[in-house]
Amino acid sequence: MMFTAMLPTVIAYRWALQSGRAPIEPDPELSHVANYLYMLTGKRPDPAIARALEAYMVITMEHGLNASTFAARVVTSTRSDMASALCAALGAMKGPLHGGAPLEVRVMLEQIGATEHAEPWLRRELEAGRRLMGFGHRVYKTRDPRAVALRSVVESLQFGDPSFDLAVQVEDLAIRLLEEYKPGRHLYTNVEYWAAAILGAVGIPNTLFTASFSASRCVGWTAHILEQAENNRLIRPQSEYIGPMPC
Repeated sequence: MMFTAMLPTVIAYRWALQSGRAPIEPDPELSHVANYLYMLTGKRPDPAIARALEAYMVITMEHGLNASTFAARVVTSTRSDMASALCAALGAMKGPLHGGAPLEVRVMLEQIGATEHAEPWLRRELEAGRRLMGFGHRVYKTRDPRAVALRSVVESLQFGDPSFDLAVQVEDLAIRLLEEYKPGRHLYTNVEYWAAAILGAVGIPNTLFTASFSASRCVGWTAHILEQAENNRLIRPQSEYIGPMPC
């Protein structure tokens, strides 16, 4: 609980210092998520903005034995302390293939820029054999239910951000084009796509996407750490040698 409460403050303090500003003290009258936005911007957030970010943080706080959670459990299984396990999780989250995915989606949407540019941009990427960031998932072979939930929540809030409107139209167009170029693959939007849309729409700087993801996922990390410690067994996977054998 303490780590979950502290991490947004740590992120906001560091961001303020990097930006040449004095850190903003937390406001005990605000919710956990609204306080995070307040400390980042110095302004009390609009309730719809805070609700959108809250939906993101609730949906992404835990997702099975992903890379960062597994790292935390491995460290815990050695009977190390919680701080060390959380540091291991943060190290895994830092990798662009894990915590960096929403940022890559944001870059893609910024490159598209406007709805009239979307189809030629997407067709050029697909014809060049490049991936569309935020589509497809290693686990889900149908629609990612977290992405569906995030889109539904933000649509219901109707806070009218142009970048969100662009994300809605790019999603619908990209799914149609993916079926055209990759028939039968059933490639749909994943949670990273809508994470990027929401983080950008509520004003989180691109450089804080991974940090904000960590502020959410630390809830799941600490839950897994406590579960591992309660009924512990050292995690030591076996490996199989497949190289040349001696004569």
